Amino acid sequence: MSAAEANRKLIADAFANMSISIGKAINQIETPVKEKHVRSTIIGTFHEKGAQTFWVCALRLPLQDNRIVAWKFCHVLHKVLREGHQQVIPHSQRHRGAIEDLGKLWCHLREGYGKLIQCYTVLLITKLDFHRRNPRFPGNLQVTKEELESIGENDINNYFQMSVEMFDYMDEILNLQAAIFGSLNMSRSNSMMSSGQCRLAPLIPCIQDSTQLYDYCVKILFKLHASLPPDTLSGHRERFLKQFQELRQFYVNANTLQYFRNLIQIPLLPENPPNFLVQSDLRSYVTPVVILPPEDTVHQSDSESMVDGNLVDTSDTNSTTGDLVDLNHRNGSISPDVLAERDNLIEHLQQEISRLRAEIQRLILEHQRIVDQLNERIGELQVDLATKDSELLQERQLKEDLLQQTEAVSKLQENEKKSKTTEEKFQKLKEVYTKLREEHIQLIRTKADIDKQLISAKNVGETALRSKALAESKIQELVQEKSKAEESMQKSSNEMQAELVSLRQSQESAKSENQNLACKVEWLLGEKSSVESELQDLLSQKEDLDVRLRETEAKMKELETRLQQEKQDKLYKLLVTCISQAEEIVQKSIHEVDNPAISAVTCTPDYFRTLIEPVQTSLSGLGNSFQSFRSDSTGINKLVQDLINMAQLLSNYLLRGKTTSNTSPDIEFGEHIAEVCKMVGTSALSLLASIKDRNKVDEVAGNIVSVKARVSEVAGLIDKLTDTLKGDSAEMIGDLVESELAGMDKAIEEAAKRIEEMLSKSRAADSGLKLEVNEKILDSCTTLMQAIRVLVQKSRLLQAEIVAQGKGTASAKEFYKRNHQWTEGLISAAKAVGMGAKFLLTAADKVVSGQGKFEQLVVASQGIAASTAQLVVASRVKADRNSKNMTALSQASKGVTQATGGVVATAKSCSQMVEENEDLDMSGLSLHQAKRLEMESQVRVLELEASLDQERLKLSALRRQHYQLAGEVEGWDQESLQDLTQR
Repeated sequence: MSAAEANRKLIADAFANMSISIGKAINQIETPVKEKHVRSTIIGTFHEKGAQTFWVCALRLPLQDNRIVAWKFCHVLHKVLREGHQQVIPHSQRHRGAIEDLGKLWCHLREGYGKLIQCYTVLLITKLDFHRRNPRFPGNLQVTKEELESIGENDINNYFQMSVEMFDYMDEILNLQAAIFGSLNMSRSNSMMSSGQCRLAPLIPCIQDSTQLYDYCVKILFKLHASLPPDTLSGHRERFLKQFQELRQFYVNANTLQYFRNLIQIPLLPENPPNFLVQSDLRSYVTPVVILPPEDTVHQSDSESMVDGNLVDTSDTNSTTGDLVDLNHRNGSISPDVLAERDNLIEHLQQEISRLRAEIQRLILEHQRIVDQLNERIGELQVDLATKDSELLQERQLKEDLLQQTEAVSKLQENEKKSKTTEEKFQKLKEVYTKLREEHIQLIRTKADIDKQLISAKNVGETALRSKALAESKIQELVQEKSKAEESMQKSSNEMQAELVSLRQSQESAKSENQNLACKVEWLLGEKSSVESELQDLLSQKEDLDVRLRETEAKMKELETRLQQEKQDKLYKLLVTCISQAEEIVQKSIHEVDNPAISAVTCTPDYFRTLIEPVQTSLSGLGNSFQSFRSDSTGINKLVQDLINMAQLLSNYLLRGKTTSNTSPDIEFGEHIAEVCKMVGTSALSLLASIKDRNKVDEVAGNIVSVKARVSEVAGLIDKLTDTLKGDSAEMIGDLVESELAGMDKAIEEAAKRIEEMLSKSRAADSGLKLEVNEKILDSCTTLMQAIRVLVQKSRLLQAEIVAQGKGTASAKEFYKRNHQWTEGLISAAKAVGMGAKFLLTAADKVVSGQGKFEQLVVASQGIAASTAQLVVASRVKADRNSKNMTALSQASKGVTQATGGVVATAKSCSQMVEENEDLDMSGLSLHQAKRLEMESQVRVLELEASLDQERLKLSALRRQHYQLAGEVEGWDQESLQDLTQR
């Protein structure tokens, strides 16, 4: 990529980034401008080293269509002028007219942001003018003491002029802050609402400017008082004292607002202003300091270095040129080739910038179109996604519940299975132990028997030994008989020996069996110990399993509780979001009730009554769904639907109530209806707040009853309005027509008699020119009254014909009642003729008595002509086109027109006669005085001619509006309306 392409890419990226930042900072949402977007815009001015891109992007915004965009534009422009690149102010001077036009446009909107935008544009223009006259002041107005003295050039005249310009600057800041605080009270906003913060945010740069201006004014005034007499500076002191009080109050008001607490530290001015007549007070003067919180952003110096590092090409090809330029600068001259190359490069870059701007504009439009399409698609997908999310959330919740239940059941089954296996193993071991115990007992019993047998054998052996000893003794005794008994003794000895061997063998067998039983018992005892040890291990394992099972159950319960709490918190956050949206809807409708733009919008009471039942039903449904939600959180969907439905219905109800109140003939009663509508909205906001606050849920039912009562109160007032509008006019409209026509005849008769009396009185009391003038005027008025009387007679005849043709078998009152719209138009025309006659009589009386003007007489006669024309048009609506009475009425109307012209001509002629008769004493005037009077007369003539043209245009517009409204109300056809307009 070449260096030129890289530069073009960087320029395009910088333009795109600044455009995005400006679009985000200046949007249509009534919230304060975000600091990060303004900071990006300011950094962009350092990238560009100017404000061309800023103004290109800003002027494409809908500044003249949206008041929020215009307001935020003023705020961002103020910040850019203060903190942007030093070339921002010179580049912005050429757009001074655009700022003025913006203020002139929005000044016609006297309510809300209109006045604020006008004040802000005036402040911005004043700031640009100040910097144009004092270019050495930076945008943030921060200069050192030495720089301030250098700017003043130690010239008292410069300080004098500079102080006046600073006073003008300060006045516009104070005007803006007063307008902002005034509108803040009118809009019932506070500093913690987005609408209030949107209005308050621009006060931060205003505070920064005002502290600098206040400091410089104090120092300059001390300098002025040190060099000039105090009387010369009395105006400066008075102006400073006034601004000091207002500025101190401004800082006090700003310090009381929560919004500024974390954004800016505002200084407090002393209770007493400095005394400039005492120079020593300058030593005790403390400069007010504004402290802003530290920002985690790159300072302007870093931005400049970043600009140099990103935008300046450091390639070898350009470095040579740069070195050459630097060398030429150091030598005091610049090479023509270098200048030509630089001009070509500048021209090339400007062409590239123009092309890129066109391409960017096309891309922006294409991007906007694609964004609009995507937004529409996103809206559709969001609706689908919300539906799917709701379904997925329910399915996911059901799945999680089933999984949790399945896991719990599985764990329980596994634990039960382990416990069952352990129990079976324990039972088997218990059976083995029981069997071994029984065998052990049996063996012990067998051993006891063997021991008994062994004891018996021992006893037998002892008996044998005793027998042997006895036998040996007998042998000794019977030695002598040995021979005789040798055989028998030998035999007995052998038997005894055999028996002794047998007993010895039995004894040995018993000993061997006893040893076997002892070994078996020892083995059984070892097995018993092993079984008991294993059994003890199994019992300990069972206890561990029981402990783990209890811990698992406790954790499962804790997890279920936490999940349930998280679910409740999420549902409550969703509910709070929906309630906030509902509050915004209701709050907006309350503000719209005070909007003067809907004062001309009307709504019929019959239609308004159809809105009452849906509102009451929605309130009842909201109460039921809220109670269901309290008992079961799964009912949140129904609660959200009822909340939004109630807010929409109630908002429509409030606006329709306001438009219905506009139909009230009694202005105070209509305003009372509007106030009660606002009370309904306030009660609804209290209801929504109680639903949002968990500590006030018990107040919801009472608040619903309160809102219903307010709705019923409005309905009662609308019923009274309906009765007032209906009244008995439908039944008495026929009598009203006759009474109004009779009143018109009576007014004309009285006017004619009164004119004759005035003529007789003038003839008796006046003479000369005055008598002549009075006779001409009264005669022309008499002629006009006669023509009007003829017109009224013809109108009565035509009216009778119309009633006779239209009523059929019904009465005249029924005809009037059936055609009440036409009848009301006829009544209005009759009233206008009667009022015109009275006005003509009053004007003639004043002119004859010398207290009135001839122009009043002209206006009165023309008013009568217009009223009679209205009567003709009202009669022509229902008349037959071939009616003779209609023709006669038209001829009578022309007679009135001619008589009116006669009155106008007579008034003008008499006015000229009076003016010619007045003696203007020109004697004694000098040439200078005569010339001055001539010039003043010419100025007066031009002023009167301009005023006359303006009044004629205004009169023409009022007539068109009046005829159009009258035609809509009284049902005139288009032909009649054109005829009346021509007259």
